[in-house]
Amino acid sequence: MTHLLSGIVVPDSSIVLKWFRRAEAGAEQAEALRQAHLEGRLLFIVPDLLLYEIANVLRFKSDLDEAAVRSAIRSLTQIHLEVSPVTEPRLQRAIALAYKHDLTVYDASFIALAEETGGDFVTIDEKLLQKVSSLPFCHALTDVAILGGE
Repeated sequence: MTHLLSGIVVPDSSIVLKWFRRAEAGAEQAEALRQAHLEGRLLFIVPDLLLYEIANVLRFKSDLDEAAVRSAIRSLTQIHLEVSPVTEPRLQRAIALAYKHDLTVYDASFIALAEETGGDFVTIDEKLLQKVSSLPFCHALTDVAILGGE
């Protein structure tokens, strides 16, 4: 069942990584989400943790040097992601979600942010989605479309 995205989206790191690994499966759909954000049709809100996660994953890609990783992170800061700093209530909620759904607190922080903002959480991680299938605002990249999109 396709879910139409039309406002706030909390993409997890698996989505954002596809913007830099364009030959990987799902990259085209992830790029369509990024384009919708750039056009103002979606608003991406991410926990500040995302920037560290992306930098860390890219740092260990053998085809990227330090300059390339720095450039990638700079490009993230230039597309006007709304980066949300950690708050104690959201961290407490992430811990609760982590225990309830058997998640890492890292993954749960994205879900807690989506819940708090009334946004949609989008990921490529099927194992994660299976664990949070009871949460109606959590979606697979393959199961979303952009409202007003082609």
